Amino acid sequence: MSATSLSTVTLDGITRDCLRPPELRNAAFAGQYDWDTLFYDVYRAGPHVVMQGPPLLNLLAGLQASTPLRGKFGWPWPSARHFGQKKRGEIWWRANADRVALDGPLGRFDIAVQPDGAALFAGKRVIFTLSKDNDLRWIADWVRFYRRIHGADAVLVHDNGSTAYSLEELQATLDEAAAGQMVALAISWPFRYGPQGGLAGMVGGVEPDWDSDFCQTGSLQHARFRFLRAARSVLNVDIDELVLGDGSIFAATENARSGFTKFPGKWIAAHAPGGADRETCRLADYTLAEQPEEAACPPKWCLVPGKADRLADSWSVHNLFGARANRQLSEHFTYRHLRAITTSWKPDRWEVELGDPASLRPDAALVQAYVAAGLAPGG
Repeated sequence: MSATSLSTVTLDGITRDCLRPPELRNAAFAGQYDWDTLFYDVYRAGPHVVMQGPPLLNLLAGLQASTPLRGKFGWPWPSARHFGQKKRGEIWWRANADRVALDGPLGRFDIAVQPDGAALFAGKRVIFTLSKDNDLRWIADWVRFYRRIHGADAVLVHDNGSTAYSLEELQATLDEAAAGQMVALAISWPFRYGPQGGLAGMVGGVEPDWDSDFCQTGSLQHARFRFLRAARSVLNVDIDELVLGDGSIFAATENARSGFTKFPGKWIAAHAPGGADRETCRLADYTLAEQPEEAACPPKWCLVPGKADRLADSWSVHNLFGARANRQLSEHFTYRHLRAITTSWKPDRWEVELGDPASLRPDAALVQAYVAAGLAPGG
């Protein structure tokens, strides 16, 4: 067992139910849906063994009937509890076990309990993301930006099955960008991302709910409970997202009564004033804000884990579900979403019609931040 190992459990001959009606499943749905992952990982979180996977749905009853969990969920003194809201699929079992011999209707599994990683990030200001095949030079720029502009002193990246480089190469990139000033960890997270909802999953003119994409929420909850419970603060942003505002987003969040900052974003165009191409482009090549700004990006967030409530709150890509402060958007921080920093796993953002290039305007705050971070010429 190690800080980077997962104890993944996959079902054999039994599948997870699906909430999306058959008539709203497109041709790609069956290959994208996670039918058979029971647990992404089984790990220690303080006094608990956490068995964490996609939503359990029809699999929950089988788990509750299996040893050693049978009878552990009953009142008045349950030692096990299920969390299933907002795409979570977690069993929290208060036990000292370092292995779990699961035996019941779902099969027999001998599972190593992975170590608690919270001490590694205790007291740290952490940037966190899920990434797949993002260029290593972009990842290095992203780490340097948050280290130098916001005072991040730790980075955690869950790698969703990259094929462009190995996990060891990703780890080496994080270490180099951290420059001995940050804790840096790359985790392999090789699970199906899940079918899209909304416009991307449209069938017959109907937009389905985002009801089947479990992987990214799973990575957030995994980071939260195995590694980041004792972090000073945590910022959830992608490799193509750069936060700007009044000082450090970490410091502002730590000083906020709620311990939570949710902030909007706006697009930075794929047009590079100095010229750039996919093979060599860097974050600092992109400085032009798209006009008009009505095409806003969904919000992202920063929070203090110690002020969250694991019973009620759920970390999600754009929200802290269950938290009162989730309804408020910051007036002091925004993020810039770099349209060209993409692997085009969704529609190709390099090919988006941008309208009249003359309508693009330099984003002075972004340019200054690139210079301050040492990412731009002369920085």
